[in-house]
Amino acid sequence: MKVIFNGEPREVKSKRLGDIIKELDGAYKPGCIISVVSEKKGGKLKNEFSLKTTKGEARIKIAGEKKTGAVSLFRKIYKDFHNEHGKIGWISEDITAIGSIGTSLSVEKREHEYKKWDVFFGFGGFDPGMTFLMISKRAHEAAYGTGADALIGKLTRGRSIITELDGSDKIEAITPLVTQAERVGFATTDLNTEIKEGVEISTVAKIKLSREAPMSAEHFLSLTRDDVFRIDDHTHTYIASESLKGLSLPLETIQYRSENCMSVRNKGAERGKVYAYRESRLPNPSHNVFGEIIQGGDLIKYAKAGDTVYTLTEPKWMMVVGKTQKEAEAFFDHEEIEQVREGNEDDNAVVVDQVPALTMEIMERGTVRTVGVKAEAVLDVKLFHKEAPKTVWYFKKVTGLITRPIGHLKVHFAVPGMLVLFEGNANEAGTLVPENLPIEGVKMGVLGVTNMSRPNRGMMGIRLEDNKEYGPTGETPNGANIVLSIPSLSASTRSFLSRLKEGDVIYVKEKH
Repeated sequence: MKVIFNGEPREVKSKRLGDIIKELDGAYKPGCIISVVSEKKGGKLKNEFSLKTTKGEARIKIAGEKKTGAVSLFRKIYKDFHNEHGKIGWISEDITAIGSIGTSLSVEKREHEYKKWDVFFGFGGFDPGMTFLMISKRAHEAAYGTGADALIGKLTRGRSIITELDGSDKIEAITPLVTQAERVGFATTDLNTEIKEGVEISTVAKIKLSREAPMSAEHFLSLTRDDVFRIDDHTHTYIASESLKGLSLPLETIQYRSENCMSVRNKGAERGKVYAYRESRLPNPSHNVFGEIIQGGDLIKYAKAGDTVYTLTEPKWMMVVGKTQKEAEAFFDHEEIEQVREGNEDDNAVVVDQVPALTMEIMERGTVRTVGVKAEAVLDVKLFHKEAPKTVWYFKKVTGLITRPIGHLKVHFAVPGMLVLFEGNANEAGTLVPENLPIEGVKMGVLGVTNMSRPNRGMMGIRLEDNKEYGPTGETPNGANIVLSIPSLSASTRSFLSRLKEGDVIYVKEKH
């Protein structure tokens, strides 16, 4: 039978969803949702069209067919208003004109009355060979070479966007909007689902990231480092992930949030929250628009809180921290990016930093510096997510582990063979309530954070010996939260930690 699989028509023998994925060797990540959509035959187009512009989306509500003869022509030729013929060719206080294209409409030279936001066909120089799609921005009378039957409809959304268009803008696409009843679908993780002839199956959402929003794009790349977009919130307008909520971002790209675009909140209590849109929203200075879903939009449409969506990005995440210098070289060779090794340049040295850090900057420059250290300087640690969630968030944020595979700790003070204290952030620790306290003493190899009950809140420390009286930061047991342990604290690792002195830096990697 015939199906559409991730946007491409395919012929399959199987009827079970899981078997179809195997048969086609399709992109799929276990546990992620799959959308299954069918389209009813014979449905009529909704009398509304979407105008996707370089500044956002606008919409045209079509006039009744009995009122104007231009509607049937528009339905035939709307696709022609794109690329060279989709440029903004004419702007005045009264109208914005798109085009032009050639038509066989009749010429009429007398003036006509146009209402605000009327959409109609008009000519340049009374020549049908220069037919423009015109939008009236205010009530006026004028002669555009066409008659009353040239009216197409009215602009209903995106009026501010049309007003802001200039000669550098264009219409990227005009598409008819169909009624919900014509497309019926659902999302599932059940691979035993029976599939019928002609349905559309989507297993992956492909997202094109904007180079104009490098920090926001990096935020999303870090969020989906395992190619999974986890849904924590949903409404009829959007789905959203709160995994990195709480991280601040600079103001980047403020624009119309059209259907299938993606944004991240840049300030406020919801800062760091990532949104994918099911319906269009107006621009908001608190939202950076950083990408667009170019395939798999049905996954966004049918997802709900608790679901996970398999995502692939364009470009891919240019993050090699955690890899060896040799592995980083192979990665960047494949991406045609020049790598310059720094620090420990040995093949088996672990990369703990890269410059530039942002994917978009690496793409722009075409070169990247990778800083390596000996493997012993990177400690595998087990974080106590369940026992100390707030402390884990603090630790990951101040060490950089929240957005990178490897975090760093700078030594503040050390007592050889006893404990090592690391720099923290008192402001970030201001709400660090006591949790996972070492009431019965601490074992060597556990790291704690001084909580908000003590003046030195935020200070981090690790014990190199067992102690029943004081925690890892030198505080009494109720003053420090235990956040992690080093599962494989070998003699060589203890020796390495004992040699640390003020100003030294060590690196941590979460062991899963």
